[in-house]
Amino acid sequence: MTTFRAGDASYELAETWGKVPDGYVFHQVSGVAVDRSDNVYLFNLMTHDLMVFDRAGQKLRLWGHKYSNAHGVHVGADGSVYVADRDVHVVHKYTPDGKLLFTLGTIGVPSDTGYSLDIGRKTAWKDPVPRAAGPFNVPSGIAVAPNGDIYVSDGYANCRIHRFASDGRLLASWGAPGKAKPGEFHLIHGLCLDGKGRLLVCDRMNNRLQLFDLTGKHLETWTGFAQPSTVAVSRDGIVCVAEHMGRLSLLDMAGRVLGRWDGPQFVHPHGVAIDSRGDIYFGQVQVNNRVTKLARR
Repeated sequence: MTTFRAGDASYELAETWGKVPDGYVFHQVSGVAVDRSDNVYLFNLMTHDLMVFDRAGQKLRLWGHKYSNAHGVHVGADGSVYVADRDVHVVHKYTPDGKLLFTLGTIGVPSDTGYSLDIGRKTAWKDPVPRAAGPFNVPSGIAVAPNGDIYVSDGYANCRIHRFASDGRLLASWGAPGKAKPGEFHLIHGLCLDGKGRLLVCDRMNNRLQLFDLTGKHLETWTGFAQPSTVAVSRDGIVCVAEHMGRLSLLDMAGRVLGRWDGPQFVHPHGVAIDSRGDIYFGQVQVNNRVTKLARR
């Protein structure tokens, strides 16, 4: 079995993790999340399904909803499930059994940033958006604070982090288009909370992570990434960054690199999540098109 190391931690590659239902294949696994029972939620773009597996890779169920392109998936501490349906500009919140509680944004109606997913694709995301705007224009990720506040990265065609109360009220937004200054963003992708009151944000086309407190105050910036797409933090403080250009980076809580892995197993890492035992799950797009598990030893 293939083993990868990062500092004192080691991980074994689970080559065949995840048994899909008959007639299905993994294809463009864009979103990954783990719940408090270590069940793994995966969005499969080819079938527009959110699939739920146990940690051994056995399918538990298909989520009872279809999505256009669920880029961000998150399961809160209370079991609530959040889905950022990127291409139709909304974020949904569900009960653990799939009942819709509310939708943030209006389906099919983007905010006015002078930009769009189509423009980004045609220009290879060369430039930041012309201007910031409210929720949403192609949102990409969700993180939920212990008090229930919801943070959304917005995203591909905007340049803002939006903070909502647990009932869906917009509390604050921050961010501006740009390439250098703190709080400037060029394609925000994933984000997560680290257990220390910090919000880690993947500023993808600027090849950096920006760290904020929960009110939006910039704390620090970590550089040296290759288009970071999503970030997750283990219970013991290992930060895992999925980098779109073909790498997985593991860091400590001070941003020091513990290990960096590339090669055929890490072609286009996209979504990433870590379970209670420290096992890493990451979705891949464009080439390998599946989910990969790295079991911590």
